[in-house]
Amino acid sequence: MTIMLRDILQIQNPSEYKVHFAKRSETAQPLDVFTKDRREWQGWQEHRSARDEFNRPFIFSLANFYYEPETWLFGGVFKVLGRNKKRYKVELSDIAAGFIGRLKLRSPYNSRAVRVKMESHSDLFEVSEIMGEPFSGRPFPGYEDIELSFEEIETNLVTARFLGLEKRVT
Repeated sequence: MTIMLRDILQIQNPSEYKVHFAKRSETAQPLDVFTKDRREWQGWQEHRSARDEFNRPFIFSLANFYYEPETWLFGGVFKVLGRNKKRYKVELSDIAAGFIGRLKLRSPYNSRAVRVKMESHSDLFEVSEIMGEPFSGRPFPGYEDIELSFEEIETNLVTARFLGLEKRVT
């Protein structure tokens, strides 16, 4: 039986949200940014292109979970506090805060536009998994099976330092 997002999270007014399907930039994977530095992740929500694409009160942010096709990690709901010419001012809200970094959604969305209307997508999100702990990077597969990008290795080192395990990793 498929569990849909609407089964676990009631979004009262989808017309007040934009979905941010964060995809790889020229320099970084959004999933790696999310796991490494939440302030930098918030910066991804604050980025403003020439168009005012986050023109609604809330941003439902998703990071492309590039290890699994058509999968997105929930990165939080951000409240848009202000709109400048070059950046948005946002803050992380407490909406669905318990799911941040834990909720994986399935969506075949692959359009070029990454900031889209929530009402066009909210009923299509399937719950892929709710993890027991927030995602902190892919586990180390062992020396024989290592296939990690530099960004993934860097993320694992940052996590290890945070947990006080750097002597075991280096």
